[in-house]
Amino acid sequence: MDDHLMCDIEGNHLTSTAILGHDGSIWAQSASFPKFKLKEVTGIMKDLDEPGFLALTGLYLGGTKYMVIQGEPGAVIRGKKKA
Repeated sequence: MDDHLMCDIEGNHLTSTAILGHDGSIWAQSASFPKFKLKEVTGIMKDLDEPGFLALTGLYLGGTKYMVIQGEPGAVIRGKKKA
């Protein structure tokens, strides 16, 4: 399944990825994707409803902070770790 989730985006190769339902359920995730914490899922869901919500605080997954980068408002949130 990782082969279908992992891809190159603008010349950068993803190291982990996940697809979540609007109810917060995990539909698919790569083996390297960190375990979610409830607060992290809540933040993601809020950003989908209110695009830009995570831009101020950052996106947290498994306790690690990611900078929110361009996504698709209401549909896709992309985060980047470090430079």
